[in-house]
Amino acid sequence: MFKRKTRDPSIPFPPPTTSKDFRDIASTEELSEPCRKRFCRYIYDKEKNLYCGRSCTSWISIIAYSILYLTFLCTYTLLFLYGSLCLIKFLDKYESVDKIELMTYSKQGIGLSATPTSVNTLPIISYKAYTDDDKQYVDELDSFFKRRKRSSDLGPCGSSPFGYWNEPCIIIRINKQIGWSAKPLSNDTNDIPQDVKNWMKTDQKLWLHCHGFHSYDKEHIGRITYYPDPPGFDPGLYPINMTDDTPLVAVQIRDFTFGISLAVECTLYYEGGSSSVAFLLYVTPKRKVILSV
Repeated sequence: MFKRKTRDPSIPFPPPTTSKDFRDIASTEELSEPCRKRFCRYIYDKEKNLYCGRSCTSWISIIAYSILYLTFLCTYTLLFLYGSLCLIKFLDKYESVDKIELMTYSKQGIGLSATPTSVNTLPIISYKAYTDDDKQYVDELDSFFKRRKRSSDLGPCGSSPFGYWNEPCIIIRINKQIGWSAKPLSNDTNDIPQDVKNWMKTDQKLWLHCHGFHSYDKEHIGRITYYPDPPGFDPGLYPINMTDDTPLVAVQIRDFTFGISLAVECTLYYEGGSSSVAFLLYVTPKRKVILSV
């Protein structure tokens, strides 16, 4: 027979071991490892087959949920926009318009657009005379006229090469704005050019006048020819139908000084206000090679 051992009452019972204790022991062991090894194990735990703390099934579920959620969000947004445009078209008789021409401005004025511009859409026309440097501007005007009916009263500015090499043309138009209209000037005012005062005696239009921005520009700008001449817009066409082509005025600059940057401003005069657009013209002269005999 075995003799049963009696427990010494002076010795306390050991505390029970919990899962938290095991976690603490594991955390202590992990902290004792190098950071690089812990990082590599976090990226891929070979023992538990985990990637960044998650199993492959968990990652696939997260990615699938994200794709489905983004697909739903994009679909909902596109349907909402499409429904909004259909509602606007049905209620307000919305008509599609070339976004370049349709611009909104405050009640104080209307915007003007000058074509062509440079490749980066800045109002700068710069090229070397008598070379193919001006091809980008000729192409832009060709593309511009393909989108509208050709005007017969634009002179040499209505067909290629539009005066380029030495007498470039710029096409000025009034930007489309829903409901905008203006009346011609009713009387002479002191702050308008003399040319406009003379034109007012012959007809009642919204007159366009171009000039050098500074006195320096006026000195070197040479002659400005308009097509049609005098350059005006018929006020009876406004407010213009959004589907119609806007009237055009061609401005041709002649006998200007080569190799000098010229700032040109074109101003539209009408009753109660004026609007203007400015652009920079810089034509580099072609160097002539002189052979000595």
